[in-house]
Amino acid sequence: MNAPCEGKIPEPFAGIATNGHFAANVASFQHDTGARLRLVEFYNRFPGPFNSAEAQQIVSLGALPLIQLNPRTISMARLASGAYDSYIASYARQVKAFRCHVVLSLGHEMNGWWYRWGLPWTRPSVFIAAWRHFHDVFAAERVRNVIWSWDPTHQYSQYKPGKTAHPAGMWYPGNKYVDWIGIDGYLGTGLNFNQVFSYQLRDIRRLTRKPIYLAETGVGDGAHEVAQIKNLFAGIWRWHLAGLVWFDINRKNSWSLEGKPTKDAAYRRAVARFP
Repeated sequence: MNAPCEGKIPEPFAGIATNGHFAANVASFQHDTGARLRLVEFYNRFPGPFNSAEAQQIVSLGALPLIQLNPRTISMARLASGAYDSYIASYARQVKAFRCHVVLSLGHEMNGWWYRWGLPWTRPSVFIAAWRHFHDVFAAERVRNVIWSWDPTHQYSQYKPGKTAHPAGMWYPGNKYVDWIGIDGYLGTGLNFNQVFSYQLRDIRRLTRKPIYLAETGVGDGAHEVAQIKNLFAGIWRWHLAGLVWFDINRKNSWSLEGKPTKDAAYRRAVARFP
């Protein structure tokens, strides 16, 4: 059994977030950047089946699967009350049968304003109850091959009227229910690591010493991309983070690296220190 299958990857680790075509995407990213990818992140809806074929592809590539479960069509209050226990238990049994470790995150970026599992639709207390209940059903099924990753957004204040994010700690389920913490945040034009991440890092560190990593991150194309990549990695070392997952999908900005020689080279130099 390989190390990722056992849930063991060195820190700090490099990973990518992508959807489908895992072998081709991993090969392309590693070729252009020189990164040894230890974790591959993808997105599934819940309720829905555990996609063991996708997870197996990732394990076969020598990486650990990180699955973002998005409860887009259900009520977190009803989940907390047990309304979806049959779906959770079925998913848990499928994960258990997979045998290799997977990283699971339920309802990421819950402290933002853009998902229905966050405010104003779902109160923090309800989200916490839902997360704990989801976790407890897995425990009842004796599933021991899950690494639980709680993944808030870096945003914490009002962006526009009616669009307000909140301190991550309001949504924390507690150390008993969390193994890793992944923060989502990007260095867009003119931004540096401290501006994007320092508030939530301080807020989370007040609550726990669990490993923290960047679960979605990237640097947009632009005149300052080289300096920003250097700054991003410097922040990872300075804060003793467990790693980063590069968002290798172009949405709202051009985050991808492949085929961009200057950007690729900057990332290659920075990631060369990773094991």
